[in-house]
Amino acid sequence: MHRGARGRFPIARAAGALACLLAMSLATPAPVQAAKVTLPLRVPFDVLLERLTSDLYSAPGGVAQLWQETPCRHLTLDHPAFDRRGPYLRFVTHGDGVAGTRFLWFCLNALRWRGYVEALTTPYVTLDWQLRLRVADSGLYDERWREGRIRGLLWDVMQRLLLPRLTGLSVDLTPPRDELIGLVRTVVGPGDAARMESVLRGATVERVEVGDDAVVAHLVLEMPDAFVRARPPAPAAEAPLSPAELEAVERALERWDAFLVFVVKNLGLDIADPGVRAELLGLLIESRYQLLPVLTGPVRRSAGDPVRRLFVQAWTRLHEILATADKRGLLGDRARFARFIAAGDALAALDRAAPGLGIEISADGLRRLARLLAPSAAEDPLRYSDDVDPGLRALFGLPPETDLPPAPASPPGPTAPPSPGRGSGLSWRLVVYTAVDEAGDELSRLNQRLARWVPTEGELPDFQATMGRLLELTGDGVLRRVDLEARYAGPFRTLVPATALQESCWQQFERKEDTITYRASPQGSVGLMQVNRRVWRGFYHVERLQWDTAYNARAGAEILLLYLRQYGIREGRRTGRLGDAIRSTWAVYNGGPAALGRYRDPDSTARERRVDEAFWERYSGLAAGGTADVATCATRPPARPRAALGRARSPQASPQSSRSRLSTARASK
Repeated sequence: MHRGARGRFPIARAAGALACLLAMSLATPAPVQAAKVTLPLRVPFDVLLERLTSDLYSAPGGVAQLWQETPCRHLTLDHPAFDRRGPYLRFVTHGDGVAGTRFLWFCLNALRWRGYVEALTTPYVTLDWQLRLRVADSGLYDERWREGRIRGLLWDVMQRLLLPRLTGLSVDLTPPRDELIGLVRTVVGPGDAARMESVLRGATVERVEVGDDAVVAHLVLEMPDAFVRARPPAPAAEAPLSPAELEAVERALERWDAFLVFVVKNLGLDIADPGVRAELLGLLIESRYQLLPVLTGPVRRSAGDPVRRLFVQAWTRLHEILATADKRGLLGDRARFARFIAAGDALAALDRAAPGLGIEISADGLRRLARLLAPSAAEDPLRYSDDVDPGLRALFGLPPETDLPPAPASPPGPTAPPSPGRGSGLSWRLVVYTAVDEAGDELSRLNQRLARWVPTEGELPDFQATMGRLLELTGDGVLRRVDLEARYAGPFRTLVPATALQESCWQQFERKEDTITYRASPQGSVGLMQVNRRVWRGFYHVERLQWDTAYNARAGAEILLLYLRQYGIREGRRTGRLGDAIRSTWAVYNGGPAALGRYRDPDSTARERRVDEAFWERYSGLAAGGTADVATCATRPPARPRAALGRARSPQASPQSSRSRLSTARASK
């Protein structure tokens, strides 16, 4: 075995090193140390292998015909791979060869070999921004990885033809540098742009290491003190934002939300794994929950760019999702994904390391990031619309919204409620459930009857019976679309009316002075199930959430079922309690994915504990056979059963007991 020199390799230094973050990175940038910022650049082994195999292993079957003179003199290689061996990047390939003299049909004095070639290399970066390899050791082994004693012609061929291919392998990092400089220019204000470009030009390579699945080059940026120091705290009192400034903030947040939808959709289409898609949906919904306080609460001028904070929070989670998917081998075009993540990592790293820089995530910056992920996409990644997005619904397992008429030009607004004995005259058709026609017809009639109905005290019994039946049919219809484990079907049927009771006291509408309108919270949640218009933008028709009781009920039930399957069942299995599946499902429905364990968290706020207990009291009351009381927004215990009817109901709701309970609610009013 030939032993090469084992020495330290030189560190190349060059301008624009930060731009390399765009090349093949799925790393988390390191924290700032004093005025130095260290940023790891990762080039996955797969990228290096692709470069090598596309040139050398080009014969059919992925074979490299390294040497072929005669049938008695040849050397072929197959199954190449890169991995880590101590501090080295190891290249290994299988091969076989013959070195002999042909005489007639025979090979005389033939030396035959079949086994493995191994080369230990040290990576480095050149002055012209090429990532290259230097061979430190190399050798030949037999099929059982025993060191061979082969010398002579085969060894010379390997040294002469294979090792130069390794040392000639390179990854050009110049184009990504230019991309990153352009990206940084879009997020840095005019006053800081020149200094930032100077920082980029002065970047140095500190060291190059071999990681578990990538070559890592550590880049050092010398940041000006003004960038490293945090900005001084804002004054206690400051002028409120003007209407124009508030509108600009809202437009910026809408662009961010549109960008995140674009990213989630494209990643979800590229990665068909259900687990990854569930994580992406959770990321989108949680980001929208974080967006709500900014849109609905006071905005301080000193708070800076709100998109910057949302970007950093979401990007951290997105990075984790894609890194996990990469380890599982779920990323197809790894180079494209890595360039996209690396660009975002660079911005997130600058944000953490240079709080005084004042990064602003502009529309141009978001578009550049989006194009790295989907360079051929025709749509504007920042297009914001309230329209239902069929692709978004399908991606996350929601059924298509079929048979929907156009939205009305303006929502109805009567000055008096309809009589409980007749419909409202509303002509909208209802989404047809995949169920028997009788159920669909009944649901449509109930919906017509409930339209714009704010019940008086005398109408409460009839209203409760009508709404209870609508919620029962809604739960049944949603369940028919999925294959849910039987033990959760009954509790889910109870969960739907319990959630409606908790969220709106079973009422889609309310009276404001002389006008009847839909119920709405300050945060934008509307109707019977208080579905938030911003959180579920693109999933549901906003006008119908506001004005169509059955549509709102169906939306809430679909969301509950989605959360039960994605979060609740897992939580119930973790704790071993069916009730925890229900409590966690509603907690996520109420507060987003981050609220999953809120009901059992001792550090939850008093308000959170209060609403969680209120929901559980209502759910438990209905599950025990009680009925909803719209007058008090609570539940009534079940009436004492007649002796002739016999048995008491089980507190664990079954599909049949759920139907019986709501029927009893109608009869008792």
